[in-house]
Amino acid sequence: MEESHIHKRLAVISGVNVIAGNIDLLSEILLRLPARSLIRFSLTCKLWFYIITGTQFRLSHCRTLALSNALPYSGVYFYNSLTNLQKIDSVPLTGNVTNLPPVPLLDQMAAKTGYPVKVTQSCNGLLMCVISSRTEVSDLKLGFVCNPAKNEYHPLPSPYDKNYEVVYGYNLIFDPSEPPYYKVFCIKRLGTTFRGFSFGSTDLEVSVYVPGTESWRSCCRFYVDYTTRFDCGVFWNGAIHWIGEYSSVHFDAKSEEVVIKNMPPRPQGDFTEKIRYFGEWGGHLHLIQVQTRYAKRFNVLELDKDTWKWSAKYHVHLARLISAFPEMIKQTPYGIHYAFSILSVIRGENEEDSVLLLTIPGKVVAYNLVRKTTKVVRELPGEVANTLHFNHVSAYKYTESLFPVREWSNTKKWCSYQRLARTSPSGKGYLFGTSSEDLFEK
Repeated sequence: MEESHIHKRLAVISGVNVIAGNIDLLSEILLRLPARSLIRFSLTCKLWFYIITGTQFRLSHCRTLALSNALPYSGVYFYNSLTNLQKIDSVPLTGNVTNLPPVPLLDQMAAKTGYPVKVTQSCNGLLMCVISSRTEVSDLKLGFVCNPAKNEYHPLPSPYDKNYEVVYGYNLIFDPSEPPYYKVFCIKRLGTTFRGFSFGSTDLEVSVYVPGTESWRSCCRFYVDYTTRFDCGVFWNGAIHWIGEYSSVHFDAKSEEVVIKNMPPRPQGDFTEKIRYFGEWGGHLHLIQVQTRYAKRFNVLELDKDTWKWSAKYHVHLARLISAFPEMIKQTPYGIHYAFSILSVIRGENEEDSVLLLTIPGKVVAYNLVRKTTKVVRELPGEVANTLHFNHVSAYKYTESLFPVREWSNTKKWCSYQRLARTSPSGKGYLFGTSSEDLFEK
């Protein structure tokens, strides 16, 4: 009996050795593991490190998980977009993830350039980040794509063709299943701007950047009302979507056409800025409009893919939440306000598991949209918690990816623009024909 047991153990060991020594077989097994596990396993031995860090393996891993629909969201990154707070925080959403990867690159780039750096969008594991520089003459925005899991970035070439063009935002789509894998879209206004005054056309232009190329390609022009926000686009149903108080714009990534539609009816009330949340989760596009800034009762709207009409999916009343956490109640000279910010609408696999992810003083909580129950997800440090009171919060869902964004910087020296230092009358310089990589290496 003992001899039989020994033979079985030897057979297992022999099988393990065969797999461990066969690169093709080992690669096929590793391709099916989560990115987070592979990052740890790359430290196992030189062979595993060689396989897992290879560009072709990383691309194949992204494609394999995408085709098998195995790209679950690990959590949400968030920070207060109305202050100069650069530190980005996070909330894990699965039991096997205790924390999301830190993003030290944001702090490093801000420290080296002296300019604010913000995350403006996320898509399948990649973050769209923007460096903003302001002078007495003009505002400049340069972008880079970041992979937090690997702390890698790919700087984008400058989209500025003329002096003082206004760039409103960058938007990213990342499809791991097929090349060119990701594209970046830049929205800018044609004409020139000098000391806050605009000259020339009021038309907007969409420019497209594909990794491995050296410049942006202009693809279409359009006009829309001034309330539309182009610095916080959402990728859904094959298009980038932007919204304003009165109009919505979507740009189809394949046809490269712009469609402008009216927003759903605005809730009654004197409060001007009705939009409290706009985002996508699990193939569903959601919108929250409110009557007042601190409304505790509102609807979660969902856009239908076929009819392109908004309808109320959930009716929310936060009375129970406020009763459970009375610290949300703030007495001000203007009356009672409720301190909370909406991070995300999260759709569960079952309808009963769908929640509204909120920040309240000192906590992140999940409010179940069906059962009307509340769960504390994590405690917030004082510094972060205090900045969330009454402010709009930017939040970005995240899933781990091994996609090699840095490799696209090395395939070509696309940053062929020469740095042109032009000096304003005040003596302060500003840069055109440059990229975020130039700024980072200053």
